[in-house]
Amino acid sequence: MVHEDSAHLQIQHYSAWTQMKQAISGAASGFITRTFTQPLDVLKIRFQLQVEPVATSGVSQSKYTSIAQACRLIYREEGLLAFWKGHNAGQILTMTYAIMQFWSYEQIDLRLRQYPYMSTRTNFTHFVAGGSAGCLGAIASMPFDVIRTRVVGQDHNQRHSSMFRLLPIIAKEEGVQGLFRGLGTTLLQIGPLIGFNFMFYHYIIDLVTKMSGHDHQKLSIATSLLTGAASGVLSKVILYPLDFIKKRLQLQGFLNARRSFGHNQTCHGIIDCMKKTLQEEKISGFYKGMYPTLMKSGLTTAFYFSIYDAFKELLKVDEDKTLAD
Repeated sequence: MVHEDSAHLQIQHYSAWTQMKQAISGAASGFITRTFTQPLDVLKIRFQLQVEPVATSGVSQSKYTSIAQACRLIYREEGLLAFWKGHNAGQILTMTYAIMQFWSYEQIDLRLRQYPYMSTRTNFTHFVAGGSAGCLGAIASMPFDVIRTRVVGQDHNQRHSSMFRLLPIIAKEEGVQGLFRGLGTTLLQIGPLIGFNFMFYHYIIDLVTKMSGHDHQKLSIATSLLTGAASGVLSKVILYPLDFIKKRLQLQGFLNARRSFGHNQTCHGIIDCMKKTLQEEKISGFYKGMYPTLMKSGLTTAFYFSIYDAFKELLKVDEDKTLAD
Protein backbone atom coordinates (compact mmCIF):
# COMPACT_ATOMS: atom_id res chain seq x y z
CA MET A 1 0.00 0.00 0.00
CA VAL A 2 1.27 3.46 -0.90
CA HIS A 3 0.56 6.15 1.72
CA GLU A 4 -0.36 9.76 0.98
CA ASP A 5 2.01 11.12 3.64
CA SER A 6 5.12 9.38 2.28
CA ALA A 7 8.07 11.71 1.82
CA HIS A 8 8.68 10.32 -1.63
CA LEU A 9 5.48 8.92 -3.03
CA GLN A 10 6.04 5.89 -5.23
CA ILE A 11 3.53 5.77 -8.06
CA GLN A 12 2.78 2.44 -9.67
CA HIS A 13 2.27 2.76 -13.39
CA TYR A 14 1.83 0.70 -16.53
CA SER A 15 4.82 0.26 -18.80
CA ALA A 16 4.89 2.03 -22.17
CA TRP A 17 4.15 -1.24 -23.99
CA THR A 18 1.20 -2.01 -21.73
CA GLN A 19 -0.18 1.48 -22.30
CA MET A 20 0.16 0.91 -26.04
CA LYS A 21 -1.86 -2.28 -25.72
CA GLN A 22 -4.51 -0.40 -23.74
CA ALA A 23 -4.72 2.15 -26.55
CA ILE A 24 -5.00 -0.64 -29.16
CA SER A 25 -7.82 -2.25 -27.18
CA GLY A 26 -9.60 1.11 -26.97
CA ALA A 27 -9.22 1.73 -30.71
CA ALA A 28 -10.62 -1.71 -31.57
CA SER A 29 -13.53 -1.19 -29.20
CA GLY A 30 -14.33 2.22 -30.70
CA PHE A 31 -14.08 1.09 -34.33
CA ILE A 32 -16.32 -1.96 -33.99
CA THR A 33 -18.85 -0.15 -31.82
CA ARG A 34 -19.22 2.81 -34.19
CA THR A 35 -19.73 0.59 -37.23
CA PHE A 36 -22.74 -1.13 -35.69
CA THR A 37 -24.36 1.80 -33.88
CA GLN A 38 -24.05 4.64 -36.45
CA PRO A 39 -27.67 4.31 -37.74
CA LEU A 40 -29.00 4.82 -34.22
CA ASP A 41 -26.79 7.88 -33.88
CA VAL A 42 -28.26 9.35 -37.08
CA LEU A 43 -31.80 8.83 -35.77
CA LYS A 44 -30.93 10.33 -32.40
CA ILE A 45 -29.41 13.47 -33.92
CA ARG A 46 -32.31 13.99 -36.35
CA PHE A 47 -34.83 13.92 -33.49
CA GLN A 48 -32.71 16.09 -31.21
CA LEU A 49 -32.35 18.82 -33.82
CA GLN A 50 -36.07 18.91 -34.65
CA VAL A 51 -37.78 21.82 -32.91
CA GLU A 52 -41.36 20.83 -33.87
CA PRO A 53 -43.19 18.30 -31.65
CA VAL A 54 -42.35 14.67 -32.37
CA ALA A 55 -46.05 13.83 -32.82
CA THR A 56 -48.72 15.73 -34.78
CA SER A 57 -49.93 18.78 -32.87
CA GLY A 58 -52.86 20.76 -34.29
CA VAL A 59 -52.12 21.87 -37.84
CA SER A 60 -48.36 21.61 -37.37
CA GLN A 61 -46.67 18.30 -38.04
CA SER A 62 -42.99 17.57 -37.59
CA LYS A 63 -40.80 15.95 -40.22
CA TYR A 64 -40.12 12.94 -38.00
CA THR A 65 -42.92 11.52 -35.83
CA SER A 66 -41.61 8.09 -34.76
CA ILE A 67 -38.57 5.87 -35.14
CA ALA A 68 -40.25 3.68 -37.77
CA GLN A 69 -41.54 6.69 -39.73
CA ALA A 70 -38.14 8.38 -39.55
CA CYS A 71 -36.42 5.26 -40.89
CA ARG A 72 -38.83 5.04 -43.82
CA LEU A 73 -38.55 8.75 -44.62
CA ILE A 74 -34.76 8.89 -44.43
CA TYR A 75 -34.51 5.81 -46.63
CA ARG A 76 -36.99 7.21 -49.17
CA GLU A 77 -35.44 10.68 -49.37
CA GLU A 78 -31.75 9.91 -48.93
CA GLY A 79 -31.19 6.20 -49.47
CA LEU A 80 -29.72 3.46 -47.29
CA LEU A 81 -26.32 5.10 -46.95
CA ALA A 82 -27.95 8.06 -45.18
CA PHE A 83 -27.99 5.94 -42.02
CA TRP A 84 -24.20 6.09 -42.11
CA LYS A 85 -24.01 9.84 -42.77
CA GLY A 86 -21.14 11.31 -40.85
CA HIS A 87 -19.63 7.85 -40.42
CA ASN A 88 -16.09 8.91 -41.34
CA ALA A 89 -16.11 11.76 -38.84
CA GLY A 90 -17.96 9.53 -36.40
CA GLN A 91 -15.40 6.78 -36.78
CA ILE A 92 -12.49 9.13 -36.17
CA LEU A 93 -14.46 10.66 -33.29
CA THR A 94 -15.14 7.30 -31.67
CA MET A 95 -11.65 5.89 -32.09
CA THR A 96 -10.01 9.09 -30.82
CA TYR A 97 -12.41 9.19 -27.92
CA ALA A 98 -12.13 5.48 -27.06
CA ILE A 99 -8.34 5.48 -27.16
CA MET A 100 -8.10 8.52 -24.88
CA GLN A 101 -10.90 7.37 -22.58
CA PHE A 102 -9.75 3.81 -21.92
CA TRP A 103 -6.05 4.65 -21.83
CA SER A 104 -6.46 7.57 -19.43
CA TYR A 105 -8.98 5.63 -17.31
CA GLU A 106 -6.44 2.86 -16.70
CA GLN A 107 -3.77 5.37 -15.67
CA ILE A 108 -6.04 7.46 -13.43
CA ASP A 109 -7.72 4.46 -11.81
CA LEU A 110 -4.37 2.80 -11.04
CA ARG A 111 -3.01 5.93 -9.40
CA LEU A 112 -6.16 6.67 -7.40
CA ARG A 113 -6.19 3.15 -5.95
CA GLN A 114 -2.78 3.76 -4.41
CA TYR A 115 -4.23 6.25 -1.92
CA PRO A 116 -5.87 4.79 1.21
CA TYR A 117 -8.95 7.02 0.99
CA MET A 118 -9.72 5.98 -2.61
CA SER A 119 -8.65 2.34 -2.25
CA THR A 120 -11.47 1.74 0.24
CA ARG A 121 -14.08 3.50 -1.91
CA THR A 122 -14.09 1.43 -5.07
CA ASN A 123 -17.28 2.79 -6.63
CA PHE A 124 -16.21 6.39 -6.07
CA THR A 125 -12.79 5.62 -7.55
CA HIS A 126 -14.35 4.17 -10.69
CA PHE A 127 -16.65 7.21 -10.95
CA VAL A 128 -13.84 9.76 -10.63
CA ALA A 129 -11.46 7.89 -12.93
CA GLY A 130 -14.18 7.30 -15.52
CA GLY A 131 -15.43 10.88 -15.40
CA SER A 132 -11.93 12.32 -15.76
CA ALA A 133 -11.14 9.97 -18.63
CA GLY A 134 -14.41 10.87 -20.35
CA CYS A 135 -13.60 14.59 -20.21
CA LEU A 136 -10.13 14.05 -21.66
CA GLY A 137 -11.59 11.93 -24.46
CA ALA A 138 -14.26 14.54 -25.20
CA ILE A 139 -11.75 17.37 -25.50
CA ALA A 140 -9.55 15.34 -27.86
CA SER A 141 -12.45 14.31 -30.11
CA MET A 142 -14.73 17.38 -29.96
CA PRO A 143 -13.99 18.77 -33.47
CA PHE A 144 -15.06 15.45 -35.02
CA ASP A 145 -18.23 15.47 -32.92
CA VAL A 146 -19.19 18.92 -34.26
CA ILE A 147 -18.49 17.88 -37.85
CA ARG A 148 -20.37 14.59 -37.44
CA THR A 149 -23.40 16.39 -36.03
CA ARG A 150 -23.49 18.85 -38.94
CA VAL A 151 -23.06 16.18 -41.62
CA VAL A 152 -25.96 14.21 -40.14
CA GLY A 153 -28.12 17.29 -39.49
CA GLN A 154 -27.82 19.10 -42.85
CA ASP A 155 -30.25 19.01 -45.78
CA HIS A 156 -29.60 16.00 -48.01
CA ASN A 157 -28.88 18.22 -51.06
CA GLN A 158 -26.22 20.34 -49.38
CA ARG A 159 -22.72 20.59 -50.85
CA HIS A 160 -21.14 20.32 -47.39
CA SER A 161 -21.42 16.56 -47.59
CA SER A 162 -18.26 15.35 -45.90
CA MET A 163 -16.01 16.16 -43.00
CA PHE A 164 -13.18 17.02 -45.37
CA ARG A 165 -15.29 19.85 -46.85
CA LEU A 166 -16.75 20.97 -43.55
CA LEU A 167 -13.52 21.17 -41.58
CA PRO A 168 -11.93 24.08 -43.50
CA ILE A 169 -15.31 25.83 -43.88
CA ILE A 170 -15.96 25.81 -40.13
CA ALA A 171 -12.40 26.90 -39.36
CA LYS A 172 -12.62 29.78 -41.88
CA GLU A 173 -16.13 31.04 -41.12
CA GLU A 174 -16.34 30.40 -37.37
CA GLY A 175 -12.75 30.11 -36.23
CA VAL A 176 -11.29 27.43 -33.99
CA GLN A 177 -14.09 27.97 -31.48
CA GLY A 178 -16.52 26.69 -34.11
CA LEU A 179 -14.88 23.27 -33.88
CA PHE A 180 -15.51 23.21 -30.13
CA ARG A 181 -19.15 24.35 -30.06
CA GLY A 182 -21.00 22.68 -27.20
CA LEU A 183 -17.78 21.73 -25.38
CA GLY A 184 -18.97 23.22 -22.08
CA THR A 185 -22.20 21.23 -22.18
CA THR A 186 -20.29 18.16 -23.33
CA LEU A 187 -17.96 18.27 -20.35
CA LEU A 188 -20.87 18.84 -17.95
CA GLN A 189 -22.54 15.79 -19.44
CA ILE A 190 -19.64 13.50 -20.24
CA GLY A 191 -17.92 13.69 -16.86
CA PRO A 192 -20.77 12.23 -14.79
CA LEU A 193 -22.02 10.10 -17.70
CA ILE A 194 -18.79 8.18 -18.19
CA GLY A 195 -18.23 8.18 -14.44
CA PHE A 196 -21.59 6.46 -13.99
CA ASN A 197 -20.81 4.11 -16.90
CA PHE A 198 -17.64 2.82 -15.29
CA MET A 199 -19.13 2.80 -11.79
CA PHE A 200 -22.28 0.91 -12.78
CA TYR A 201 -20.37 -1.49 -15.02
CA HIS A 202 -17.83 -2.49 -12.38
CA TYR A 203 -20.46 -2.56 -9.64
CA ILE A 204 -22.70 -4.94 -11.59
CA ILE A 205 -19.70 -7.05 -12.68
CA ASP A 206 -18.63 -7.35 -9.04
CA LEU A 207 -22.14 -8.46 -8.06
CA VAL A 208 -22.21 -11.07 -10.83
CA THR A 209 -18.77 -12.43 -9.93
CA LYS A 210 -19.75 -12.75 -6.27
CA MET A 211 -22.99 -14.50 -7.13
CA SER A 212 -21.44 -16.83 -9.72
CA GLY A 213 -18.15 -17.44 -7.94
CA HIS A 214 -16.25 -16.89 -11.21
CA ASP A 215 -13.39 -14.50 -11.90
CA HIS A 216 -14.12 -11.40 -13.98
CA GLN A 217 -12.02 -12.80 -16.84
CA LYS A 218 -14.12 -15.98 -16.93
CA LEU A 219 -17.48 -14.28 -17.32
CA SER A 220 -19.23 -14.91 -20.63
CA ILE A 221 -19.41 -12.36 -23.42
CA ALA A 222 -23.20 -12.31 -22.99
CA THR A 223 -22.81 -11.32 -19.33
CA SER A 224 -20.39 -8.55 -20.24
CA LEU A 225 -22.71 -7.29 -22.98
CA LEU A 226 -25.75 -7.22 -20.69
CA THR A 227 -23.81 -5.51 -17.92
CA GLY A 228 -22.49 -2.88 -20.33
CA ALA A 229 -25.96 -2.29 -21.77
CA ALA A 230 -27.48 -1.83 -18.30
CA SER A 231 -24.78 0.63 -17.23
CA GLY A 232 -25.17 2.61 -20.47
CA VAL A 233 -28.95 2.91 -20.20
CA LEU A 234 -28.92 3.87 -16.51
CA SER A 235 -26.28 6.54 -17.07
CA LYS A 236 -27.98 8.02 -20.13
CA VAL A 237 -31.41 8.29 -18.54
CA ILE A 238 -29.90 10.40 -15.77
CA LEU A 239 -28.05 12.81 -18.05
CA TYR A 240 -29.92 12.84 -21.37
CA PRO A 241 -31.06 16.54 -21.34
CA LEU A 242 -27.44 17.71 -21.39
CA ASP A 243 -26.76 15.69 -24.54
CA PHE A 244 -29.85 17.24 -26.13
CA ILE A 245 -28.65 20.80 -25.37
CA LYS A 246 -25.18 20.01 -26.68
CA LYS A 247 -26.55 18.94 -30.07
CA ARG A 248 -28.65 22.09 -30.37
CA LEU A 249 -25.61 24.27 -29.65
CA GLN A 250 -23.46 22.45 -32.20
CA LEU A 251 -25.83 23.47 -35.00
CA GLN A 252 -25.54 27.19 -34.32
CA GLY A 253 -23.88 28.92 -37.27
CA PHE A 254 -25.02 26.12 -39.59
CA LEU A 255 -28.76 26.76 -39.72
CA ASN A 256 -28.91 27.75 -43.41
CA ALA A 257 -28.04 24.17 -44.32
CA ARG A 258 -31.14 22.86 -42.50
CA ARG A 259 -34.04 24.65 -44.20
CA SER A 260 -35.92 21.46 -45.10
CA PHE A 261 -36.05 20.31 -41.47
CA GLY A 262 -38.49 23.00 -40.34
CA HIS A 263 -37.95 25.65 -37.68
CA ASN A 264 -34.38 26.09 -36.47
CA GLN A 265 -33.66 27.27 -32.96
CA THR A 266 -31.14 30.10 -32.50
CA CYS A 267 -29.38 29.87 -29.14
CA HIS A 268 -26.74 31.95 -27.41
CA GLY A 269 -25.27 29.60 -24.84
CA ILE A 270 -26.53 26.86 -22.55
CA ILE A 271 -28.96 28.93 -20.47
CA ASP A 272 -30.54 30.57 -23.53
CA CYS A 273 -30.98 27.19 -25.21
CA MET A 274 -32.63 25.76 -22.08
CA LYS A 275 -35.01 28.73 -21.79
CA LYS A 276 -36.05 28.62 -25.46
CA THR A 277 -36.53 24.85 -25.42
CA LEU A 278 -38.67 25.09 -22.30
CA GLN A 279 -40.77 27.91 -23.81
CA GLU A 280 -41.22 26.37 -27.26
CA GLU A 281 -41.18 22.63 -26.55
CA LYS A 282 -41.92 22.23 -22.83
CA ILE A 283 -40.14 19.74 -20.55
CA SER A 284 -40.70 16.87 -22.99
CA GLY A 285 -38.55 18.72 -25.53
CA PHE A 286 -35.44 17.91 -23.52
CA TYR A 287 -36.11 14.21 -24.11
CA LYS A 288 -36.56 14.24 -27.88
CA GLY A 289 -34.68 11.38 -29.46
CA MET A 290 -34.33 9.58 -26.13
CA TYR A 291 -35.54 6.17 -27.31
CA PRO A 292 -33.02 5.73 -30.13
CA THR A 293 -30.48 7.27 -27.76
CA LEU A 294 -31.14 4.66 -25.08
CA MET A 295 -30.93 1.91 -27.69
CA LYS A 296 -27.66 3.35 -28.95
CA SER A 297 -26.29 3.97 -25.47
CA GLY A 298 -27.09 0.44 -24.35
CA LEU A 299 -25.51 -1.11 -27.43
CA THR A 300 -22.56 1.27 -27.45
CA THR A 301 -21.65 0.75 -23.82
CA ALA A 302 -22.17 -3.00 -24.13
CA PHE A 303 -19.82 -3.17 -27.12
CA TYR A 304 -17.33 -0.71 -25.61
CA PHE A 305 -16.75 -2.64 -22.42
CA SER A 306 -17.08 -6.20 -23.72
CA ILE A 307 -14.79 -5.62 -26.72
CA TYR A 308 -12.29 -3.68 -24.64
CA ASP A 309 -12.24 -6.39 -21.95
CA ALA A 310 -11.87 -9.07 -24.63
CA PHE A 311 -8.88 -7.32 -26.18
CA LYS A 312 -7.37 -6.65 -22.75
CA GLU A 313 -7.55 -10.36 -21.99
CA LEU A 314 -6.21 -11.26 -25.42
CA LEU A 315 -3.26 -8.87 -25.07
CA LYS A 316 -2.83 -9.49 -21.33
CA VAL A 317 -2.87 -5.75 -20.66
CA ASP A 318 -3.03 -6.00 -16.88
CA GLU A 319 0.04 -8.17 -16.42
CA ASP A 320 2.75 -5.59 -17.04
CA LYS A 321 3.14 -3.03 -14.26
CA THR A 322 6.26 -1.32 -12.97
CA LEU A 323 7.18 0.96 -10.09
CA ALA A 324 8.57 4.47 -10.50
CA ASP A 325 9.68 6.97 -7.89
